[in-house]
Amino acid sequence: MNNFEQYINDYLDRQRPCLITDAMKYALEGGKRFRPRIIFSIVKGMGFDESAAYDAALALELIQTYSLIHDDLPAMDNDDMRRGKPSLHKAFREDIAILTGDELLTDAFRVVSESNVYDPEVKVNIINALSKYAGSDGMIYGQLLDVTSDSTNIDKEKLVEIQDNKTGGLFKISCLIPMYIRKEDNEEYYIRLGSLIGQIFQNQDDLFDLIKTEAEMGKNRSDVKNNKGTALSVYSMEELKDLIDRQFNELDDMLKEADFDTVYLLELLKALRER
Repeated sequence: MNNFEQYINDYLDRQRPCLITDAMKYALEGGKRFRPRIIFSIVKGMGFDESAAYDAALALELIQTYSLIHDDLPAMDNDDMRRGKPSLHKAFREDIAILTGDELLTDAFRVVSESNVYDPEVKVNIINALSKYAGSDGMIYGQLLDVTSDSTNIDKEKLVEIQDNKTGGLFKISCLIPMYIRKEDNEEYYIRLGSLIGQIFQNQDDLFDLIKTEAEMGKNRSDVKNNKGTALSVYSMEELKDLIDRQFNELDDMLKEADFDTVYLLELLKALRER
């Protein structure tokens, strides 16, 4: 991962020197890079060097970071802290934060289109997945459901729909990218894999919002403040812990069907289970 961090820094060093670039550097600093790690763990299990996925992983990290910037805005979650430091709109002003998010999203597609690693077919497939599952068939639709729901009008079915889109959208991309790089056709499996990882990740985050401090999480505990509908709106804490355990078991079973060496992904998921 140190090489990928340097890859991000090299990308930032190539940007036009201006306030937006400064804000991009600030926003990208300190991320856990969990979605790129999923990509790398699968491509290595397919026999590729992780650097084969750097351009696609960078594009996805840019989209992930843009989504966090916009999530934190006063019109959305109105959060003052992200990644253990002031949110971008607090550090750089709200207008600069909006423009920075716009720039990160837009540049993600340029990173892939200008890649000298992928052939045109792979580029088109990756760009399609990025636009589809970060958009109205994924994250944006999930965010719409999220901002129009609260703790009084959410049930288990709607909770899964929110998680499968808002959080699961980018995890689906994480799992699809290696498939495109390998040039295979097993979309249904990789979409299901990304969806399940996304549900686990979001259920854990909802649980942590109750049991961890803001310092431990590196961000505000805003769901209660905003009366958001979360997993804890429909499950007790013990029920949610049991659900997460069952989902991890389901994930273990699913990986037995994988057509790649799962040793690297299992190592990453072990860290997810223990976080």
